[in-house]
Amino acid sequence: MNQQISAQSQKLLLQIGRKIRRTLDLDSIWQQTVNSLGETLGVSRCIICPYESSSLQVKVAAEYCQEPFLPMLGMDISLTAAPHFIQALATLEPVVVESFAANDPFGPQSLLVVATAYQQQANGIISLHQSKGRSSRKGKTDRPWTQSQIEFAQELAEQVGSAIALATLYQERSKRVQGLSQLKKQFLLKASHELRTPLNHIIGYLQLTIDDQADDPIEERDFIQEAHRSAIHLSKVISNILDYIELSEACQTHAELATFRSQEKPGHQ
Repeated sequence: MNQQISAQSQKLLLQIGRKIRRTLDLDSIWQQTVNSLGETLGVSRCIICPYESSSLQVKVAAEYCQEPFLPMLGMDISLTAAPHFIQALATLEPVVVESFAANDPFGPQSLLVVATAYQQQANGIISLHQSKGRSSRKGKTDRPWTQSQIEFAQELAEQVGSAIALATLYQERSKRVQGLSQLKKQFLLKASHELRTPLNHIIGYLQLTIDDQADDPIEERDFIQEAHRSAIHLSKVISNILDYIELSEACQTHAELATFRSQEKPGHQ
């Protein structure tokens, strides 16, 4: 943790970080992040956008907003139209931007942009907005960002980046587990049907034979032959099921081994 941050700020960072890490729900992480930064730094607006390197735009996933700012929640932001976002994502360093558009209904405003990252890979962007009704002759807001505010936002962004990575991994694995669970359920239903059909045939034909329901020895032999054919079919079904289970366990073992080996490589410590 940055030694230049005051002891009080460090304590607050630890409290906020602990609260964020308690959940593995991405929506909760995003909302807790913007609320904590917005309330602690007293900004007019704080938004957070998840980021994927393959995308040219980001969407506002959570927002802390005070009047007179209009909500941005759910808004798509083009990265090509937000060079300060691109700079923060590329450098993983805080970026301060002064914005004084002539048509800006909120007047002079200043932006502090910080990227969230895990293992030096950006996975989100946080944008904090400050707006004041008055401005100096030089056109700057009367409430510039302090170094302590910038460092506080950067330190928290680092903790959020790790929390996002962990929650994303958890959700991806949960989806895979749900998918596997559904496949297993479908497999069991199909296997149950495939097992019961020949088994019912065997029981039925043997029961007819035991109860002397055959009209003559030839029909009785037909009953026994049908039961025998169903028994052979049942044996094949059971063999296929056992092969499938053995193959599934082998694939799972291979996947676990591959994961273990990848963790042993440099950079996965």
